[in-house]
Amino acid sequence: MPKAVALMSGGLDSMLAVRLVQIQDVEVHALHFVSVFNCGAKPGARLSAARAAQELGCPLEIVNFTARQMAILRDPAHGFGSAANPCIDCHMAMILHAAGRMREIGADFIVTGEVAGQRPMSQRTNALSMINEETGLGDIILRPLSAKALPVTKPERDGLVDRERLEGITGRTRSRQMALAREFGLDVYPSPAGGCLLTDKGFGLRVKDLISHSTLEINDAHLIKVGRHYRLDERTKAVVGRNERENGVIETFAREGDIIIFLEDI
Repeated sequence: MPKAVALMSGGLDSMLAVRLVQIQDVEVHALHFVSVFNCGAKPGARLSAARAAQELGCPLEIVNFTARQMAILRDPAHGFGSAANPCIDCHMAMILHAAGRMREIGADFIVTGEVAGQRPMSQRTNALSMINEETGLGDIILRPLSAKALPVTKPERDGLVDRERLEGITGRTRSRQMALAREFGLDVYPSPAGGCLLTDKGFGLRVKDLISHSTLEINDAHLIKVGRHYRLDERTKAVVGRNERENGVIETFAREGDIIIFLEDI
């Protein structure tokens, strides 16, 4: 039986991509990447991925992506999108990790839920080709939802999957995905909205401020998710908690040398 490693966000597209190869008797091993910057870091998102994998009947491996993503943020080879999102570099890193697992478990190819033209930075047709080339993986990456709109891949040529039973979806419309979900009986799945904080322009400004001052570390990554932020000078940034929860986060991630100011009467 052919075997594939799939990138599993837990969203509908990745679920459908997995199902499209499963119905062709391909065994799937799913990877779910979590990071301090994306919704995968929240227990609810991990639960969604776990539920998706359970419904699809495939094993799920959780991959902590924070350290790799922090390194990418400091110097993204392909730059940022509209905010502080190095989408192409992050996706390439995930695919390279998947390739490593593919070799370890003796799988034949990689599956992703990408749809050509759906995301403006990382899912343009030329970006998908660039990812194939620069990762050195070439055509062992199968994108089942857009396969018939893209060049033929190795698993198709080798007869591991039938191209005619794959899809040719392009663009941002989701009508075909919804129809496939009904066809496959996938009734419960998360919203298709992106979950990466790095795509938020306001949050992106905070990230870029830390990068420009060479202070992007894991504690800072947690701190910039709460409070109001003020750049006081080149060496000093103030984070002001707006409620008890945010104050607790600030205290939790304060390090030796940080100054915490408590107001007596508030």
